[in-house]
Amino acid sequence: MKKIINKLALIILTISMVGCSEPENVIYDVFDGVTHGAALRTTERISTTYDVADLNSTFSIEVEAQDEKDGALLSDVKVYVKSGGNEVLYNTIPAADFAAGPDGLPRTTITVTLQQAIDALGIPASAVDCGGLMTFRLELNLTDGRTFSDYNASGSMSGSYFKSPFLYNVGVVANLPSDTLYTGVYQITTVANGIYGVDDYAPGLYTIEAISNTERVIKAVTTFPAFGGFGPVDVQFNFVCGEIIVPSGQSVGAGCSADPIQSGPALVNTAYDINSPNDSDFIIKFTSDEFSSCTTPVQAAIRLVKM
Repeated sequence: MKKIINKLALIILTISMVGCSEPENVIYDVFDGVTHGAALRTTERISTTYDVADLNSTFSIEVEAQDEKDGALLSDVKVYVKSGGNEVLYNTIPAADFAAGPDGLPRTTITVTLQQAIDALGIPASAVDCGGLMTFRLELNLTDGRTFSDYNASGSMSGSYFKSPFLYNVGVVANLPSDTLYTGVYQITTVANGIYGVDDYAPGLYTIEAISNTERVIKAVTTFPAFGGFGPVDVQFNFVCGEIIVPSGQSVGAGCSADPIQSGPALVNTAYDINSPNDSDFIIKFTSDEFSSCTTPVQAAIRLVKM
């Protein structure tokens, strides 16, 4: 039953791409008279970032080929990698390398290390910048000569059930050497006051927990103690390519009239050593009252010392 639904959906998707009144261009000429489509459904995003300091870090996804013959039309899938304006063919995966998934449709896992990506692009590791982006594009080729990729996939194909964008953006990040760095109990003190010349966050002992490798949260922080205290709130900060950044829109549990006061990234954030970060004593800089809810935003900072 599920296969029948998939077939009907593929027919509808292809008809929606052809339409009733088609513009005169190459794509519509190619699909003239076509009654069935094909898709590469993303069944799992295993790893979708590269670590700039680890050439063995991977981009990895699982995809499932779908067509009117339950995957029997699959010829191969080409994998392209792009950095800047340079796109190259990384690999061609033949149908024989796919295996039947839970629905009986062919599936495969595509995994590319950072080293393999830069080798394919012909660039040195030094050319890969933290905060940069690589793009992987898939091209599904059928035995009847048709080809599907991002340039001829409809919005319906890339979203909803199919999740078949054919295109994947892979960010280059700097992972911390350990998931436990910058966690535990810390003493917080203010080193630069926020709005009204007072502490945004009450001094004291607080626990920092890890959300992910590069995301941390200070738990249950009391805010604006000079005005009786508000909150408590959780305060998040992230490690992004050598900078400690407070994400935009951090609530402080207080406001002016109906407008909440929020903290956000500083104009100049605190730097940290990507290769040898020191979590024993560090500063977090941020913008107090980021969106001018009460007054003019102020550049503030707190110091955290590990207990």
